[in-house]
Amino acid sequence: MGLLSGKVAIVTGATSGIGKGCAIEMAKAGAKVVVTGRNEERGANTVRLVHDVGGDVTFVRQDVTVEADWTRVMDITMAAYGRVDCLVNNAGEAVIKLLEKLTLDDLQFLLRVDLDGPFLGMKHVWPYLKKSGGGTILNMSSITGQKGGAIGTAYCAAKGAQLGMTKAAALEGAAHNIRVNSIHPGLIWTEGVPDVMGPNVEEYMPKLRASVPTGEVGETWHVGKTVVYLASEEASYVTGAEINIDGGQSAR
Repeated sequence: MGLLSGKVAIVTGATSGIGKGCAIEMAKAGAKVVVTGRNEERGANTVRLVHDVGGDVTFVRQDVTVEADWTRVMDITMAAYGRVDCLVNNAGEAVIKLLEKLTLDDLQFLLRVDLDGPFLGMKHVWPYLKKSGGGTILNMSSITGQKGGAIGTAYCAAKGAQLGMTKAAALEGAAHNIRVNSIHPGLIWTEGVPDVMGPNVEEYMPKLRASVPTGEVGETWHVGKTVVYLASEEASYVTGAEINIDGGQSAR
């Protein structure tokens, strides 16, 4: 039996990148997975990949900033599986600009996705976790949510606020056996990296690797396997924590 056998997990933003990796690893560990995202074609691809590892998966089209979508996600989850044990608030956005180039719209956009989204997720899953005797919420942050990052003022603000929200929820959840933790990836290779860094990203790879003490860029499965542990009973004493997955970047 896998670490997550018998459990049901919701993973937002699971149509690509880290979210997709988390869904696959959780399915490998035995969880039934509800994957959400805005792109149905990419969602179908994630469903296929989860099926390929023997997983039970349901896709729900969702915009995490729309509260009605959260109601629908919970309704579909309960209709399909009758319970929920874990929420991975992974969906997020980034705006990388110099401070003087940022607009208020940029900041408010990131706050909607990176703060309002996880808040709504926690709010809507909370009653179900309480009723079933507990569960786990994992909020996907970033090492820049802890220590800042150049040309990322708005992004760091949103992720930093998310971290404070996570810790407060962990304190509230402790009485209900609801564990809430914050995950802080560093440099993780996803299909979206070239979109951010440009088509010549391979030219920058030596510099990127040199920025990581272990000398390697992380993969989505590094995050996914950590999520499996945190969602399992093996991590029953872990709550309110900041879990860094960054090859030592944040230790510098």
